[in-house]
Amino acid sequence: MNLENLDALSQKIQSLLEATRRFKAEKAAAEQKVAEKCAEIEALHSEISNKSSEIESLQGEIASKNSELGQKQATIDSTLKDYESVRSELDQISSELDNKIAEIESLNTKIQERDNEIETLKADVAEKDAKIEEMESVVSEQDSEIQSAQEKFQNLLSTIENELGTELQVTSPEEASEAAEEVAEETAEESQEIAEEDVNQDQPKQQESAQTDFFA
Repeated sequence: MNLENLDALSQKIQSLLEATRRFKAEKAAAEQKVAEKCAEIEALHSEISNKSSEIESLQGEIASKNSELGQKQATIDSTLKDYESVRSELDQISSELDNKIAEIESLNTKIQERDNEIETLKADVAEKDAKIEEMESVVSEQDSEIQSAQEKFQNLLSTIENELGTELQVTSPEEASEAAEEVAEETAEESQEIAEEDVNQDQPKQQESAQTDFFA
């Protein structure tokens, strides 16, 4: 009888021990969950605190924006008051602009007339330039002839000096060159007068005569 009671008691004790172990495990798990929840709660409290700071900052910005909006609205109201005045001024300016456009069109017509006159004058100038270029070409040819004549004269002078064995007292090359330049300038002036006055072709012959007199 006692053995049976001991067995029953042993089984009860074993059951109690198993129940105690389960309870401790469940308690440890529960405590772990509680700790995790506490950590989550702390994190939420910290986040709430941060959000509260952000909300306060945003509320300050909203107040500032509202102030700016009030100023903008006041500016808009003032601008709307000035609109009618500005519109009246624009109507007046538009009328004056129409008058100016009419004046500009009239001036453009006059400018076109002046442009036509200028084109005619340019054509006349181009014709005169062509005649001057022609005369300058004649002068250039004459300069070449003068230079050739000077070289021939110098060669002849050298030959004569060699034959006579003495130096002849004649005009120096520099003076001869200056004289030739003067003749060329005079010839150019005469050529320009020919182009402007449209005289006959006898003038170049007179220039050649002047050159012959110079070398004589």
